[in-house]
Amino acid sequence: MEKFQIEPFYVMQVLERAKELEKRGREVIHLEIGEPDLPVPERVKRKAAELLTETELKYTPATGIPKLKEAIAEFYYSRYRVVVEPEQVVVTPGSSPGLVAALKTVSRLVGEISFTDPGYPCYKNILKVLGEEGVALPVGPENSFKVRPFQVNTPALIVNSPANPSGAVYTKRELEKLSKRAFLISDEIYHGLTYGEEAPSALEVTRNCIVVNGFSKFFLMTGWRVGWLIASPDMVEPINAILQNTVIAPPTLSQLAAVECFSEEVLSELQENVKVFRKRKEILLNGLKEIGFKVPVEPKGAFYIWADASPFTEDSFKFAFELLERTSVAVTPGRDFGYNGTEKFVRFSFCTETEKILEALERLYSYLR
Repeated sequence: MEKFQIEPFYVMQVLERAKELEKRGREVIHLEIGEPDLPVPERVKRKAAELLTETELKYTPATGIPKLKEAIAEFYYSRYRVVVEPEQVVVTPGSSPGLVAALKTVSRLVGEISFTDPGYPCYKNILKVLGEEGVALPVGPENSFKVRPFQVNTPALIVNSPANPSGAVYTKRELEKLSKRAFLISDEIYHGLTYGEEAPSALEVTRNCIVVNGFSKFFLMTGWRVGWLIASPDMVEPINAILQNTVIAPPTLSQLAAVECFSEEVLSELQENVKVFRKRKEILLNGLKEIGFKVPVEPKGAFYIWADASPFTEDSFKFAFELLERTSVAVTPGRDFGYNGTEKFVRFSFCTETEKILEALERLYSYLR
């Protein structure tokens, strides 16, 4: 039997071991998982509670309820000054199924797809599930872990901005140059979480793209499983067919509640959260540097720090488990994000409260110094 080539999330092995230690009474500080700890806005939760008693939660259209599609389209005009028709919006049960449908559609209608290394691991693994290999493009600190146009030799390219794991943010000019080289699948799941200039949408520079986004990061609704795509009409039809046959429809309750995310009240609350993440980023970044980690590129967005651990190890996978066992601090090994120098890197997430970040830094300092 042929060996199954889909790689696991290696961070889940770290998490599983962390859970075992917690069962034994160890207090583990989790800096490995990219799940924001801040609460979903009360207005969203109140709406969901009301709907549970007032609404029969039946299937919706595969591409989502009109009210949410309209709200997303309006949001793109108010945020990016981009005109999006509601018919271009495809609501999905989390951004991942949308990404699957988008990658399948683009691979068939456009052609081979490239992606960055290091980069979000699901890109290469989803392509493998779909029977597509894709092309990994090495990126490094010399260009802030961003792909350069001359590297792109495939008809399509996945761009993740702000990026996981590096926190890199592409400028509008950089996106424009890339759009002239390839059709863009623009993963904008971390939009809204920037610490300086805002991240532009690919839709600001080209209509030759599909945008992937969702409610899990900036909007904090990880377990509600609702996301969206924005695509041209010729792409929406095959995407819709894929989703009809695989997920049927996004969660009805989550869709109805998510409409509240675009109210002025909720958007203001979420924007205040960015200040919390910014403060955590600065504390963690400064602390890691003091300990001796090298951070070649400071994150401009998302909620991760991509740290060079070579002063301490040549094998960050073993190092992640060593830190967990010796300090009860959980981090993500670089192996999860590709093969281009990742064995020397670890990813730290600042999705936990400031007090825990400070405690984690104290533990790491005591052990590594």
